[in-house]
Amino acid sequence: MPAIQSKIEGRGNGIKTNVVNMVDVAKALARPPAYTTKYFGCELGAQTNWNDKTGTAIVNGAHDAAKLADVLEGFIKRFVQCFSCGNPETVVNVSKRDTIHLKCKACGAVSDVDMRHKLTTFILKNPPEKKSDKKDKQLRRAEMEREQEGAALDKAAEEEKKRRKAEKKDKKEKKDKKEKKSKSKKSKDDDDDDKPAGGSPERDSASEPEPESDEDDDDDDTVWATDTSAAAMAARAKEQLTDASAAMVEVATEELEKKASLEAKRLAEEAAAAEAAAAESSEEEEDERIAKVRAYAAKHDDAETAAYLVSDALGADSPALGIHFLVEAIFDDEKPLAPQVKAKIGLLKKACAADAPALQLALLCAIELYVTETATTEFKKIAVVLKELYDGDAAEEDVILKWGADPKSAKKFGVDAKTAEAVRKQAAPFLEWLQQSDEDSDSD
Repeated sequence: MPAIQSKIEGRGNGIKTNVVNMVDVAKALARPPAYTTKYFGCELGAQTNWNDKTGTAIVNGAHDAAKLADVLEGFIKRFVQCFSCGNPETVVNVSKRDTIHLKCKACGAVSDVDMRHKLTTFILKNPPEKKSDKKDKQLRRAEMEREQEGAALDKAAEEEKKRRKAEKKDKKEKKDKKEKKSKSKKSKDDDDDDKPAGGSPERDSASEPEPESDEDDDDDDTVWATDTSAAAMAARAKEQLTDASAAMVEVATEELEKKASLEAKRLAEEAAAAEAAAAESSEEEEDERIAKVRAYAAKHDDAETAAYLVSDALGADSPALGIHFLVEAIFDDEKPLAPQVKAKIGLLKKACAADAPALQLALLCAIELYVTETATTEFKKIAVVLKELYDGDAAEEDVILKWGADPKSAKKFGVDAKTAEAVRKQAAPFLEWLQQSDEDSDSD
């Protein structure tokens, strides 16, 4: 944007300030010159006059260029910059309810203008010209498709999250049941070992009645269990049956012991399988190397952490995998991603050096996986995240455009083709803005 130029004309009560290059300033801001001129009057408490034919902007009173520049900065913050990413390339829209919005060309965010400012009344009376050409319709249609696909992906991600939670809960319940059953069986076997092999002869209740005591009253609710172990059954059989019958019982007892042994072996195998499944489930939830990166980054500076990602101590198979661990470790999926990226931009720059486009591409792929698997609520804000990476020099323009043109770039991280296409549709506003700025710079 060109520096504002002012020229003080007249004297006494007729003194006034002519903003010489108001047309160029307004053009750089993509706003009508009448808006900026009127804003000067609102902020300075002076009358203004804008002439469309001559392109002359007059503000009553004597105002130097520095003062006008300070006032213009307020206009940019209120009526030009995107409230989400700070990009000055926005479009002014007036809704049917007489509210003013700023649509960002980079991240696609829609910012609501504070309607309490005096300039909003002037804008409502003099709305910007609408361009309803074919390209605008295509952009609106593409925006609707992005929103629909984003909602569908959010719903699918939520269902997948619920399904995983249900599976994890079922596995835990099954494991608890098996452990409980195993403990019960072990306790029962210990009780069997403590009991004598032979049974005591039964008393004749008619001839020798048992004396009653107060203790019997206290133990009325106790349930006495008969020893059903194979050894006890064999002992009772020898005492109560003939030799031939006892032999038959011994054969049946051996079969029971064999079946019991097989059952115990089966239960042990199932318990081992359940433990292995639980361990596998915990590995799927978070790789232990992610925890190592998180702990290391909390105690060391950016340069040391960047070196740790490619060191043998971490044990990452490749530098790209180390970038994936870094993204999963330093970001909190319960908080908005874009502010976290801005806060950690120094670490990301160190990890993805400017002379390593491959690592920058790995960072973009790791972010793509993060917003589709870990922090699914940030899926629709991928354009804002890309803007933060671009502004912070963590990802170069060429690398971002290369990522946007190749939906298969994150396949190695486990992002399927359909999800990758949806991500790039959400990022389309920023990618188009980046492509357009690149073409403009080439033409210059």
